Amino acid sequence: MTEFELKFQVPRERAAAVQAALQRGAVEHTRLRARYFDTEGEDLARHGLALRLRQEGRAHVQTAKGPGAGPFERLEHDVPVPASATEPDPALHAGQPVGEALRRALAEAGAPLKPWFETDVVRRARVWKAAGAAVEIAFDQGHIRAGSASIPVCELEFELKEGSPAALFELAQSWCETHGLWLDPLPKAAIGRRLALGMAEPAAVPAGEVPRAADPPALLAAILDSGLQQVLGNARELAAGTGGDEHVHQLRVGLRRLRTALRELPLLADLGAAAAQLQPPLEDLFVVLGEHRDRSTLLPRLQQELIAAGGPDLAWTPELPDLAAAVRSPPFQSAVLQLVALVHDLRSRGDGKLAPARRQLQARLRKLHRRTLREGARFDALAQPQRHTVRKRLKRLRYLSELVRPLFRAADVDRYVDSLKRLQDALGSYQDTVAGRQLLTARAAQDPRAWFGAGWLAAREQALARDCARACRKAAQHAQAFWKG
Repeated sequence: MTEFELKFQVPRERAAAVQAALQRGAVEHTRLRARYFDTEGEDLARHGLALRLRQEGRAHVQTAKGPGAGPFERLEHDVPVPASATEPDPALHAGQPVGEALRRALAEAGAPLKPWFETDVVRRARVWKAAGAAVEIAFDQGHIRAGSASIPVCELEFELKEGSPAALFELAQSWCETHGLWLDPLPKAAIGRRLALGMAEPAAVPAGEVPRAADPPALLAAILDSGLQQVLGNARELAAGTGGDEHVHQLRVGLRRLRTALRELPLLADLGAAAAQLQPPLEDLFVVLGEHRDRSTLLPRLQQELIAAGGPDLAWTPELPDLAAAVRSPPFQSAVLQLVALVHDLRSRGDGKLAPARRQLQARLRKLHRRTLREGARFDALAQPQRHTVRKRLKRLRYLSELVRPLFRAADVDRYVDSLKRLQDALGSYQDTVAGRQLLTARAAQDPRAWFGAGWLAAREQALARDCARACRKAAQHAQAFWKG
């Protein structure tokens, strides 16, 4: 069986309102107590699998879960077991897709299973029905425990029981806006495993490779899904308060990839007005993340350079933006929900041929390449707004190249992207100097000592602009277009 569900974290202050809203229909209360098992080497987790024994009221059930076709689809198989069962029996899932994946993982591991953590929650659930669709809304409150460690659970899940996924997305959107929910892609199994391992700050999620696809809509779905996984994986850590600077960096990269895809790739499928509507909330979060990065990472580094250059120690630590609030904001949460729905819709289209799309992309890449490097070659002669435009175009050129990699020779794409690295580094150094100067110029209104740094950085800008122009000319000579032929 394949389950399709969306899981949201419920802010503590909204829990009572969510419970009250749930009780507008017939609600079933069930206590769920589960133990999750894996090998010592986490062989099930490495394959995206979960195996648990759970008491559901008076019933006892063994469940195996594994990856489905999409990020919010899971293979699942439930088997009733005796109340006396203390260890899972993987053979009970034989003949099922998830059972076969479980068998292969355990055979490869050659290691016994052991309990890793347990959950104890009270589930309040009811089924919402409309327009031929049925969605189970389940509110879980309780704890996840691993040894002496424990974290609270306050989650709301929407699981499609029958009908169109569009109904699930519409329902979830309404609850999200009303109750300030935020989408959490991590299942309880992944959260419990982190608790067992004592992971205070989980690793950031880097960009994933875009897989090959059979047709243009499927390719666009794969591209958007790849960006979504990076965005959601890092955004959930910032929303939960468990993220750091690397999560900020990787979230910015993921947002750039999504924005590039929405701007440059509608030719792969008709997105209607969706592409334009989704850009503003993604850009708004990107701006907040940029402000955080400049203040928390860039400014301290520049202040050390200024002190080394003989400048005053400003001892200035500016207030940082509230990243958790920015990620949890209804506009951004609405945008990611719409993107998840868009990916699901694109996967269901399955039409068209890749060759015409490839030709259109060749033309777009050629134009973007020529315009970026032509204008960049005179970077030092451009006004500040035009310099910023060149930098944005280069980012789009790089990310577009990486996103459409499945349509071209991978080695040629990688070689091209590598040839742009020196130019990217030069433009990055220039932009850091501009951002630092702007921060210190604003600070000088309260602390005149900041004028030293603002002037020192301003003096560097033109020299760095010349470096950018030279790097552009060199890139134009050495970057071999992978889209030819």
